[in-house]
Amino acid sequence: MTAFTRFLGEKAERYIELRHSLGYSFSKQAGTLRAFVRYVERAQYDAPATRTMALDFVLSFGGAANSRTTRHGVLRRFYEYLAVFDAQTETLRPWSVEFFPDPGRFRRRGSSASQSWRRSSTHVRAFRQASLSGGGRWQR
Repeated sequence: MTAFTRFLGEKAERYIELRHSLGYSFSKQAGTLRAFVRYVERAQYDAPATRTMALDFVLSFGGAANSRTTRHGVLRRFYEYLAVFDAQTETLRPWSVEFFPDPGRFRRRGSSASQSWRRSSTHVRAFRQASLSGGGRWQR
C-alpha cells in the first residue's frame, strides 16, 4: 500500500464518518468509496487524485448508466472534500457536463425548449377538453 492509497483510505473513512454524523444513511456510498480506494490500490495510481482516475473507476463497472452516474456523484462530492486536504486534487464536473459539454448541439434545428413546451401544453389542454364529459368525469 502506497502512502497515497493510505492517505486516500484514511480520508474516505473520515468522510464516511462525517456523512454519518450529519445524519445521512451512507451505506451504499460508503461501499463505493471503499471500492474506489481498493481500485486505486490495485491500479497503483499515485497522487494527486485526478479526473482520469475517477472516470476509470466509474467506467470499470458494468451495469446501468444510472449506477455509473450515482458512483460519479459520490466521487465528485468526495473529491470536493478531498481538495480541502490536498490542493492538487482535480475537481470533477457533473456527469452530464463530463460527457456532454455542449448539450445544445443535440437540440433539433428550429426548435427551442419553450416552443416544445408550448406544443405539449397545447396538446394537453386539447386532450383534457376532449376527455372530460359533463361533471368533470373522465370518459372511457
